[in-house]
Amino acid sequence: MANSRKQAPDKIGADCPSCGFSQLEPASAKSTFCRQCGQHYSIERLLAKEIASLKEPSFFDKLYRVLSRETTREIVCFSCRGKHEVSSDAQSSLCPQCGSYIDIRDFRIAGPFARSIQTQGLLHLTSKADVASHRILCGRARVEGRFRGRILCTGEATVEIDGHYEGEIDAEKLVIHKKANVEFHKPVHAQVVEIFGKTRATVVCGGRVVIQKKGVLEGTVYARAITVEKGGIFSGSLIIGEAPPQELRRPDERTWFVEGGSPLTSPDFGDLPPPAPLGELGDYDEEALHQPQLEIQPRRPRRKS
Repeated sequence: MANSRKQAPDKIGADCPSCGFSQLEPASAKSTFCRQCGQHYSIERLLAKEIASLKEPSFFDKLYRVLSRETTREIVCFSCRGKHEVSSDAQSSLCPQCGSYIDIRDFRIAGPFARSIQTQGLLHLTSKADVASHRILCGRARVEGRFRGRILCTGEATVEIDGHYEGEIDAEKLVIHKKANVEFHKPVHAQVVEIFGKTRATVVCGGRVVIQKKGVLEGTVYARAITVEKGGIFSGSLIIGEAPPQELRRPDERTWFVEGGSPLTSPDFGDLPPPAPLGELGDYDEEALHQPQLEIQPRRPRRKS
């Protein structure tokens, strides 16, 4: 019988606590030297801090869940992109089309974090979050803190940053919160963009860009349509109905896994590895890979419109 155990990713990200330089190290490594500044630091301590960054849901999150009457929700399979409905209380599901496992738990991060996340739940980066992840897959996202990397969101992503957004974001719907004053360093991709606050960005939108009252957008917009409500402001270049140049297109054109690869075999997009005792990071089986033993925020159902 073939061995069904899955090997842990052979590399993990490690950020130097002195200069912030990010580098890949073997998963079994306990410490390393920064390749930029030469500082020696403990990888074990970094992993311990990341686990501590995962927080329990707030009182308001719990209250919202109690008051909400949603009984089902629609989720998307990351492997085949098929959609199906699940119970609002479900924490995981199996895709009825391809059989892939789908995590539906919510992640609330309030501190340093550098692991990959794959969930159809809510990813909440609080104002204290400092996340450096190559790619995060989620159903919904709420970004208040620092993020370096790439977020792929199959639903709505809300940005509430007052400052610079250093990573990439690709969402079905992108909402710039009314309290946000954000500048995106890299092109923003979405099917729908709705702006309530202030933003400076290059926007590549497959549908409509809507600038609400008091919303401000500065930059270049590629979209099928744009609506500027009374009191909204748009300043920059507008290209309607034309494809963006090659350098502004998505690197993989919505291919969530490299060359269609499975999330089980692609370390770039894998679930969070289960925490192991310090110094004992090693192999873990398939069941543990899909069910990370971390403190996860219960999913918060959406309010019916």
